[in-house]
Amino acid sequence: MKTAGLFALAAFSVVAMAAAFPADSSEGGDGRLRAVATVLPLAEFARDIAGGRAEVVLLLPPGTDVHTWQPRVSDIRTLEKADLLISVGLGLEPWLESLVRGAAAGRLRRFEASAGLDLIAAAGEDHEDDHRHGAFDPHVWLDFTQDEAIVDGLVRAFSSLAPADAGFFARNAEALKARLRALDASFREALAPFRGREFILAGHAAFAYLARRYELRQVAVYGPSPDAAPTPRETAEIISRAASAGVKTIFYEWAAGDKMARLIAAEIGADVRVLYPGHNLDPAQSVRGLTFFRLMEENRENLAHGLSGR
Repeated sequence: MKTAGLFALAAFSVVAMAAAFPADSSEGGDGRLRAVATVLPLAEFARDIAGGRAEVVLLLPPGTDVHTWQPRVSDIRTLEKADLLISVGLGLEPWLESLVRGAAAGRLRRFEASAGLDLIAAAGEDHEDDHRHGAFDPHVWLDFTQDEAIVDGLVRAFSSLAPADAGFFARNAEALKARLRALDASFREALAPFRGREFILAGHAAFAYLARRYELRQVAVYGPSPDAAPTPRETAEIISRAASAGVKTIFYEWAAGDKMARLIAAEIGADVRVLYPGHNLDPAQSVRGLTFFRLMEENRENLAHGLSGR
């Protein structure tokens, strides 16, 4: 899919419309900080840390994919009123810099969650595809130990904007990090019997950090980019590999859908289970009030079930 030109055109259109309709400069009267996050886990972490002392907005509407979403004029308005922009970086949000340029947000501070983390090099790929991440895999939030470092960075970011509340932010962060440690421990316990085992993912390679943490091996049909599609030869090779290994479950990535997973599974008589990258919720999940933590618990359950069937 040729996405680069579409992003450029969309960004130009949004900026042009924003210029045509100047922003209302009025601010809310509640005195709270305003933060804008690009993906679900960062928004949830920010809300937990800031409590009621900041309004935190997730840019992505339910059901949209962070790689391909296109900002609207209303998103420029949101950013213009923000004190803090929270993003991942590493090319995950290809629309972000155009959005920032379109917003007259001179006071805006930025926090890039991937800065200073132990990154994984992006896997190479041969699929024809214009949408690529940078040199490193950006799905850093799928290592919950690294999420603790992200939480510490968010505390510093909020404290720089509201020094009087630094202690409040730090206390909330400790409670959040305890939840992350408990989540990590539950994954380690559930997946310990499968160390060294590979799982086949009919989606793009979004789970490298999770695989590294729990000593699994990810085999992704789509490579590292969500726009990539396997060739018939690559699909046949995956089917042969899965059959030879006696794989009983083919996983699919939420954003990619289950069509490819079901094709492979039908060839080898396997089950199909979903894995969530966790960057967003679909509309039904949003209505149900699901959270990043709940999506990760479903990942743990699905991985343990799927790997135990071999």
